[in-house]
Amino acid sequence: MIKAIFFDMFGTLVDWRGSIIDIAKKLKVRSFENINWELFVIKWRLKYNPILNKVNRNILEWNLLDVLHRKTLDEVIKEMKIESLSEKDCEILVNSWHKLKGWKDSKEGLKSLKNKYATATLSNANVNLQKDLIKENGFEFDFLFSAEHFRKYKPAIEVYTGAASYLNLKTSNCALVASHKNDLYAAAKLGFKTIFIERQQEYGNYKHLFKENNFEADIKLLSLNNIEMELKKFLIRV
Repeated sequence: MIKAIFFDMFGTLVDWRGSIIDIAKKLKVRSFENINWELFVIKWRLKYNPILNKVNRNILEWNLLDVLHRKTLDEVIKEMKIESLSEKDCEILVNSWHKLKGWKDSKEGLKSLKNKYATATLSNANVNLQKDLIKENGFEFDFLFSAEHFRKYKPAIEVYTGAASYLNLKTSNCALVASHKNDLYAAAKLGFKTIFIERQQEYGNYKHLFKENNFEADIKLLSLNNIEMELKKFLIRV
């Protein structure tokens, strides 16, 4: 029996690529620099998993995601040889992760589960970042879980088992919703039920650069509006 449903945030509930591009385009950079903002954001995101892995392997000391985002932002600026971004611009870009817009179905999908399951975030985003995204989009959750609580980043085992333990649940009583199969694969190995939501626009023209595990989730969705119905079907089957 599923008692709690956990949600990844970046990509799953909110559109990081489109949101950051929109914010970046409003920066008053020097007119002679024609920055490809989509490529910029994609390059930034490609540094996400590698730096989290370095933290998990103790190559880098523990830091909140905001700090790591600033570090990788500086790397992208250097690699793309961008000279027009000021310190204020960089602060705006790092803070843009706090202002990501939700996909159109995210709010209602979450609401459909209210009073039927415990709902919780399970994100690498630090707590304050999550709170800002929840406020920005009107999301409703019963609990918030962050890598910050465990000082490890997904896909570290401690994040998944720690969240289940906090709710005094077995992992077999938990489900994870994510748009990333690597995340779902890590959770499934620990006993979580898995729900894959396909976000076709998450990576824009650069999906081929993001390698995913060839994993078959228990439930596959094209919209979170269908999550309650698909859960009912799944529970009947099992």
